[in-house]
Amino acid sequence: MRRRDFLAVCGGVALVGACGGPEAPKAVTVPGQVLYADTKSGLSVLDTGTGLALAAATIADARWDRLYTLDGGSIVTLDGVTGRELARTTAPDAELVRTISNSGRRVVLGDPPLPSPYGKPGRAETRLVVADPTGAWPAKTFTLKGNYEPDAFSADDGFLFVVDYLPATEPEGYRVRMLNLTDGSVGPVLTRTKQVVPEGAEEIMRGDGRLGVPSPIGDRLYTLYTHQPDHLHTRDLVAGRSTGVHAFVHVLSLTEHWAYCLDLPEPFGHGPAEGHTITVSGSALYVFDTAGGRAIRAETPDLMEIREATIPKTTGPAFATSTSGTLHLATADSLYTLDPDSLSAHRTGPTPGTPRGLTPGPAGTLWLGITDGAVQLDAQSGKELARVEIPGLITLSHAQPSV
Repeated sequence: MRRRDFLAVCGGVALVGACGGPEAPKAVTVPGQVLYADTKSGLSVLDTGTGLALAAATIADARWDRLYTLDGGSIVTLDGVTGRELARTTAPDAELVRTISNSGRRVVLGDPPLPSPYGKPGRAETRLVVADPTGAWPAKTFTLKGNYEPDAFSADDGFLFVVDYLPATEPEGYRVRMLNLTDGSVGPVLTRTKQVVPEGAEEIMRGDGRLGVPSPIGDRLYTLYTHQPDHLHTRDLVAGRSTGVHAFVHVLSLTEHWAYCLDLPEPFGHGPAEGHTITVSGSALYVFDTAGGRAIRAETPDLMEIREATIPKTTGPAFATSTSGTLHLATADSLYTLDPDSLSAHRTGPTPGTPRGLTPGPAGTLWLGITDGAVQLDAQSGKELARVEIPGLITLSHAQPSV
């Protein structure tokens, strides 16, 4: 799933009424659910019980219980379920809320990302504003020489991890660094053994696909990179090795400030980025390449015990999620229920449409994003339970009970 960095909400979200025909929507479940979807109009927050769009916001926090947006010169905090305004505080001039810390005490304000991170025009200078949405801590503005994008806060809110695009005005790749929010310095992240990366050994990455998911307790960020031609990790550069990989998972510790890359075997990285997906449970990290027909399970937290498996090959987008000791994988034509240890399929059934996101619902259900809507399914049987319309849906990101 994509990290929660969305544009502002617009309207245009409605419940589908019952009608005839083979694609007739089913009755909406009661009580209602709140769905969060990235759409062509921005972040849509929908109450399935009422059909109402609940709020206008830019970004949700890690727990989805707070939403944030800019309104003129103010940072506005909204309740993530009801849309009720909870706080409003004056902030320095900026266009967009870019990311939020796990604690909810820090947000980054800045310009929208460039249409493409690579090539011209790039950006020679980056202005980032770090603020407290409650107003208890004074905002600080950082003007950095270079082309930076905010990524995530450290767990203690003392650092901001950033993506540094190089060269700044015509980028060909990027590296992950950290901004010290006390003195404004930018430096490398540590190695997995908590050592400082030697000068010249920071890895430069480039990829068509970049998909990040947090660990269940929020202490790590796992980011899948694909299409890495002849990429070399820091450990390769330090050791003088020349063997590259085509896909890997970048593991970023938000508590200890280190980074590590988990290499993925062939054919990961060769197929389309949309056919790669990643999810994490309380005990393992899972990566799928549906075009290449491969799956990986890496035991967490050490990532040393790795299992590989073969899955059916397919084309088109793929999404995965974990619920109650079971894995679910949605591809262009099938919905799989997988054993979380062996990765073998318990059940295979058709998808009700091209998948546009997959997230757990209440009481043994799933919500599957499809073109212009979302479908609630029984997690074990795959039976359709409900259907809602979400015009312009790009990705369904989350579901939770409404009040």
